[in-house]
Amino acid sequence: MARSRDWTNEQGRKQRLGQLLDEAWEKFDLYQRLREGGCWQPVTDAYETPEASIIQMELAGLTKEEVGVEVRQFELTIYGQRQPERNGASCSHQVLERFRGPFARRFQLPQETDPQAISARMENGLLIVTVPKSRSRQQKRRIEVIEE
Repeated sequence: MARSRDWTNEQGRKQRLGQLLDEAWEKFDLYQRLREGGCWQPVTDAYETPEASIIQMELAGLTKEEVGVEVRQFELTIYGQRQPERNGASCSHQVLERFRGPFARRFQLPQETDPQAISARMENGLLIVTVPKSRSRQQKRRIEVIEE
């Protein structure tokens, strides 16, 4: 009887190990498809201050010429492409974790955005987009009531 229980536990362990290996392979396959298909999303932080919305995106290895920032109505789009490195045909990668190919991210902007004042800068591989809020919406204004 004890021998049968050991066999069941061993089968359970083998089954669980098989599941873990399948899950790991699915993740690896997904990452491989993302690299080959070229659809990836850079790591991004977005936050708001009283004066502006700030978006910070990690784009290590890209130049400002390889990145585009556009605003249309109240949607901000950041896009670009990381080119594959040319290491030669004799190169054998040991680890390949950085995504390559095109990317695009879209962000809905608040209604009080001033689209004409949006600025973007690259700083040590970090794209920083500042979206100022409209001054007219920030300031409190008293409306005088007139009598007719």
